[in-house]
Amino acid sequence: MDLLVAAFQVAAVVVVVSGVFKVASPAAFGATLSSLGLSAGRGVARVCGIAEVAVGGAALLFGGRVGSLVVAALYGVFCVVIVAARRSGVASCGCFGSVTAPPSALHVAVNALSGGVALLSAVVPPDPLVDVLEAQPLAGLPYLVLLASAAALVVVLDTAGAQVVTELQAVRSLRPVFAENNVRGSGSPARRMSSSRTEVA
Repeated sequence: MDLLVAAFQVAAVVVVVSGVFKVASPAAFGATLSSLGLSAGRGVARVCGIAEVAVGGAALLFGGRVGSLVVAALYGVFCVVIVAARRSGVASCGCFGSVTAPPSALHVAVNALSGGVALLSAVVPPDPLVDVLEAQPLAGLPYLVLLASAAALVVVLDTAGAQVVTELQAVRSLRPVFAENNVRGSGSPARRMSSSRTEVA
């Protein structure tokens, strides 16, 4: 269960990071909410960011079943927003402020996995972060480094990873167009030369 506690705390750290980015750069998330038909601006986006920092921070500081369930519910909301953003065609969901985070299937999958971890951790409520650090060697410093590194990896997956997935999907969508253009063309160079000779004759 120690691994589950660590995974949950990584998910909570990502929630805090997401909230900090929204507070610092609320325009992108505000634009996403507006594209979904919600009359929201930077102020609402900042409030959402503050709420995320509070939820993630409380889950880390106090642990417990309630914190796990609230974090799981928050990730469920993230999934709904990202899916809606995908349908509306926005370039970035604004989950991490001005950092580009395309609402790709990878983004949805990472959030769904994080929400599942939080929900599972509610079965065996996690201890507060301070208690976890006390049980770690070197005052918990290696654990904090590992926690920060894992959270950074999740953020990279949600941003740069999602961007790569989106670009690959765009390239794949162009293949049928190229294939159709080739079929409509004159065919191979030899056939085009033969056709031109026939027209001259």
